[in-house]
Amino acid sequence: MNKSEEKRSTPRIEEKLAIKVTEGDYRTVVETKNISASGVYFTTDKPIPLMSKVIITLLLPTNAGKNTKIECRGTVVRVLPMDAQAKTVYETAIFFDEITKKVKNIISRHVKKVMSGLRK
Repeated sequence: MNKSEEKRSTPRIEEKLAIKVTEGDYRTVVETKNISASGVYFTTDKPIPLMSKVIITLLLPTNAGKNTKIECRGTVVRVLPMDAQAKTVYETAIFFDEITKKVKNIISRHVKKVMSGLRK
């Protein structure tokens, strides 16, 4: 699918950011594959059931060299098992469905900043 066929309402970037994913009693820290103001994509070693409600906590880098901690809630919308080096991992997509306008704007600004840096 080319960019003109992209159906996403918010731009996304490929970026490795540490995030904490909480689903019930299960907690894990993983690295993002990509992120947008509407969701996040990552790989984990345990499948999180489809349509599960999760809490996402992440640190976004700022210009001042510090990190901004943000938290939102989302729903697991895709889980794909993949074989990786003799074990199965799960590519997981989360749609942010409980996100404040402030947090959405913080992520949007970060995505735009990274995208503008990539164009230079």
